[in-house]
Amino acid sequence: MEETPRPKVGDDDGISDRTMTVLIVLFTIITVCISIGSASANNDLKYRILLRQAMLDMDRMQYDMALVKLIEVRANTDDNANVNHMLGMCYLQSPESVEKAVFYFNLAAPFASPDYEEWDLDETTAPAEVVYYLASAYEQLEDYAKAAEYYGQFLASMNESNEHPNTSRTYAIISHKVETCKLATAEQSAELDYQSVVLNQ
Repeated sequence: MEETPRPKVGDDDGISDRTMTVLIVLFTIITVCISIGSASANNDLKYRILLRQAMLDMDRMQYDMALVKLIEVRANTDDNANVNHMLGMCYLQSPESVEKAVFYFNLAAPFASPDYEEWDLDETTAPAEVVYYLASAYEQLEDYAKAAEYYGQFLASMNESNEHPNTSRTYAIISHKVETCKLATAEQSAELDYQSVVLNQ
């Protein structure tokens, strides 16, 4: 008894082998894209949850716990001035980590915005106060010239926003910090000049 040959794809259904191959490849590509999109959405959700937990940790002043979460968020998401600002705030709490705070504040400061929303998970700017904290970190490192510069920038932004008029107590305190840092810079410079003269004798 003779076997009847089995029809091949494309024999009677009007679809050629080439067309069927193209359809299979397209179907595979679409399936892969959907899988990648789904995985990406899951990752986004994971890091949004971590960011929210870090915000809550910071609110409870549990900066070490927040730091672990923020480092993971920063390593796995797009660069974000808000995350850099939060990392700076966490590092600023420890005298041994002030240099790291300066690093992250410097990344965040160019993106300072008066429209910053503190609890917004989609926030990508930094608060205007990041410039003040950067100045404070430089002051702790005894880089008084940089501290005076950034305190001055913060005062200028206060003037622009009219949030604290130049007659307010806050404005007076920061103005005093500017003058104190300028004096400290002059003293450091005089000390270096004196040491240079002594060494050259």
